[in-house]
Amino acid sequence: MTLEPKLATAGTDDEENAELRDMTRRFWIGAALALPVFLLAMAHLIPALARQSWVESNASRWMQFALATPVVGWAGWPLLHRGWRSMVTRHLNMFTLISMGVGAAFVFSAAAMLMPGMFPPTMQHEGKVAIYFESAAVIVVLVLLVKCSSSVPAAARAAPSKRC
Repeated sequence: MTLEPKLATAGTDDEENAELRDMTRRFWIGAALALPVFLLAMAHLIPALARQSWVESNASRWMQFALATPVVGWAGWPLLHRGWRSMVTRHLNMFTLISMGVGAAFVFSAAAMLMPGMFPPTMQHEGKVAIYFESAAVIVVLVLLVKCSSSVPAAARAAPSKRC
């Protein structure tokens, strides 16, 4: 996840676009998995769906967990890696904040799914601890979208085929 150089450099298209292709692939796969997570998590806000039994079911929660795991673990890996590297080198930046927020949301939600008994009853609503998989997944996808759109060289930004 390098930054766009200010000056044009000579290089093949494959070398220049390898990172963009990788980020674009991560974005599209992450978006395809994050959208159902978001819809499952927000279904209770739609009046017609709020009374449906599946909205707050354990199956819905496990589906969110299953779909958000590859988004955070695979699609978000470059972001998490860069955030970890910024903490180790003590050069805190945007990736530090992203990795801490995504990591906290995902780890808390995973703990709520796998070990719900470790949380006090005051943290439970109708016997379930709140989960935040949609936050982690959507943040990863939005950051990847920004990385994809800012990685496209200025000359190619006008061409819609080069965009994410």
